[in-house]
Amino acid sequence: MGNIRYDFHDLPADGGAARPIYCAISRYDGSWRSVPHSHAHAELFYCMRGKGYLQIAGEKLPLRDSDCFLINPSVAHTELSDPDGLLEYIVIGVSGVRFSTLQGRQPRYCLIDDRSNSHELLPYFQDMLREVSRRREGYLLVCTRILDILLHKIRRHIQVDLTPAPPPTATSECAEAKRLIDESFTEAITLDWLAEKANISKYYLSRAFHRQYGLSPMHYLIQRRVHEAQHLLQHTDHSLSAIAALAGFSSSSYFSQAFRRLVGQSPREYRKAIR
Repeated sequence: MGNIRYDFHDLPADGGAARPIYCAISRYDGSWRSVPHSHAHAELFYCMRGKGYLQIAGEKLPLRDSDCFLINPSVAHTELSDPDGLLEYIVIGVSGVRFSTLQGRQPRYCLIDDRSNSHELLPYFQDMLREVSRRREGYLLVCTRILDILLHKIRRHIQVDLTPAPPPTATSECAEAKRLIDESFTEAITLDWLAEKANISKYYLSRAFHRQYGLSPMHYLIQRRVHEAQHLLQHTDHSLSAIAALAGFSSSSYFSQAFRRLVGQSPREYRKAIR
């Protein structure tokens, strides 16, 4: 899965106003690893092309081009691509927003069929992505205006409650760190990088993460890499050195040590046993 995410770091706090947190584009590329995750903020999800499913809290919802999903905070979800569908979508993370129906209910998600309006919303998602990726002069103001227009257009279909963003909690910060690990475990992740992305000190993150998940962020990272290696050992014929690299380990020897410590067998023994 190809994923490029652009974070907004320089937007000033503005009370309870809606603010973009990030804008990302994702494309299916054959290495899709679907991991359920949740956020302390809302997301605007727009399917540009392809076929697949959006799995939300146990529901498996078909995805087609021009579907626009609004996902409320703290709702577990993930994307599943049709192998032949080449799913591609844009996601905007938004703080200070909660969606509700015209009857006042606050569902886990809302679906807006953009086909009925001749793809009215897509240009705004694309403009947001273009502005934040290029970061030209005034892009922060432009992006906040784009978000404001998007929310006004969405209000034609559902209610949008602008709620003051609650102060970050250990739970939301740890969930964000866990999501970052799940999405980027093949990269060279450090505790400093996680803490910066989660907007929390690395010492507090280590303690809070361990309290919430029972292990430190870096131990969770190793565990996630070992689980990926198990999948590759079962379903591919890649060499052990190739699997070590694909799973994010810096060396084959470190991979073997970590794998044996967690699984109780060497990678070679594990592959032989499952086959």
